[in-house]
Amino acid sequence: MQDLNLQRKPETIAFLKQAVLHHECIQIVSALERCIKTYGLNEKGLMIAGETGLGKSTCVRIFKDKFNPPISETHTFQPVVVVVTPVNATVKSLSSALLKQLGCPKPDRGSADSMFLRITTLVEELETKIIIFDEIQHLSERNAQKKTLPVINFIKNLMTETHCPIVLVGMPDATELLKEPQLNRRFAKSIRLRPFRMKGEMITEDYTDEDLYLSFLHTISTIMPIKTINLQDINVARRLLAASQGKIAILINIFETLIENNNVGQVANLEDFSIAFRQIADHDIKHCPFLISTKKVELLYF
Repeated sequence: MQDLNLQRKPETIAFLKQAVLHHECIQIVSALERCIKTYGLNEKGLMIAGETGLGKSTCVRIFKDKFNPPISETHTFQPVVVVVTPVNATVKSLSSALLKQLGCPKPDRGSADSMFLRITTLVEELETKIIIFDEIQHLSERNAQKKTLPVINFIKNLMTETHCPIVLVGMPDATELLKEPQLNRRFAKSIRLRPFRMKGEMITEDYTDEDLYLSFLHTISTIMPIKTINLQDINVARRLLAASQGKIAILINIFETLIENNNVGQVANLEDFSIAFRQIADHDIKHCPFLISTKKVELLYF
């Protein structure tokens, strides 16, 4: 039997382990830090919404890693608890998912009331200060509408009983949940993530969307373990934007594949980028943005 190397390159693993903090990620982590400070008194809810691939879960992970100490034999504190919302979530399925993250050995056992009591007890014992429900759009999907209101009441009661601020993270349509009066007054703040852009729009007092995107590419270039053409060159940056649709997850996937394909001493060019992009694309590429002319890139993608 042929001996296959099923491991990624060490350079690829090292690249993927580095968190790239861009402007919106910093803004979200800062908002989460403000949110956790409301624990215990007049706690505030927070909604984080955005299309898939924009880095919502990465921002949550960075925040969680910052506040949660490593679990050891002497303590299992969990200041930050992150729960993935089950598809078609009910009060019991969401309670079970939360209990599992809190370390309960039999998270699906008991009535909804007994599960809620175990949740509040564990939250106190683990000194939990904030609870984050990811993939919350599962509550607003069409086939979950009949179950939405009881779960919303559960979230409201959870915030009231534990005094923990609650964060809801999901797709843009998840913001529909905030129209419910039960949540609206408790979730005064909503953050919407958007893809990278190069429209010249002012995002901060000093920087445009293009500045922030190019700054992200500069950060990537400083941690890339292989040499590449200049990522901040406008021609290259626009091709990357076209290929990724401005989504950070696709950009990272392209860079990861590029590292896997190319040797450390080699300078990756547009042809190498096109190969990497074709390997990760989930559709047939009729006009690869790394191979067509600059004029055609502008015509087809912008």
